[in-house]
Amino acid sequence: MQNPRDFISLEEFGDLLEGQIHPVILSYEQQDEYISHHGVGTAFVLEHGGELFVVSAQHVLNSQRAAHEDLRIRLRKAPISVVFDRRSVFRDESDPYPDADLLIMRIVESQHEALFSAGLSCVRATDCIRNEQIKDVDAFHVYGYPDEGRGYEYEEKTLKAELWCVSGLLTKPAVPGLYTVRIQSKRPANFRGMSGSMVIAEKDGEWKFGGMVTLASDSEGLLSFIPAEQIVYYLDKMLLMEMMGLVLAEDSEITL
Repeated sequence: MQNPRDFISLEEFGDLLEGQIHPVILSYEQQDEYISHHGVGTAFVLEHGGELFVVSAQHVLNSQRAAHEDLRIRLRKAPISVVFDRRSVFRDESDPYPDADLLIMRIVESQHEALFSAGLSCVRATDCIRNEQIKDVDAFHVYGYPDEGRGYEYEEKTLKAELWCVSGLLTKPAVPGLYTVRIQSKRPANFRGMSGSMVIAEKDGEWKFGGMVTLASDSEGLLSFIPAEQIVYYLDKMLLMEMMGLVLAEDSEITL
């Protein structure tokens, strides 16, 4: 895809990003009616095979002692909460390998039209940079919601969160199986909350889905990400298992 800033206004570009990339919200309603929601982290929406998926990092839940059913994604300009009907299940979810630190949840199809009308947007998963092309990328742009500037107003039941974009260049991998970017731009004081952020790869003036952030180093200014091809592989596997009848219509989980 071309750089969207080349053909839409900055305001429209901001709306587009806020429809694609969302602050993770965790429900605490069963434990406390007043402090009903909490949490940090980032998630984003992908389209693949006609389905919509919310993607984040599994450790975003683990580190906050949250379950999958606690996850809430809400649109900024409409009182709509995203409803999920299926999720992926990875081995060792309690302590996932860095290259499988993924949370993938499918949005119920009956909600698609209402969500798009309310401002939801998505990126096509297949419009991605291939692993063999990553070394030639001109720059990486990472979009996410750090903990800095984030807060819950419990009386008004609102969340304040600022979407950041940080940019950098590929560097030596910090962890096997991941790619690592050294941030060159202005950045938040702390990367906490950037796990689950969407990575966009810019090459020859085109922007492509690059992957998802899963690890960070504040002292070194590094963000490590799972490449987009790996995420597409798991999405393909989910769809294929359903097509082959290995998953029943009423099943809410798919073990990958």
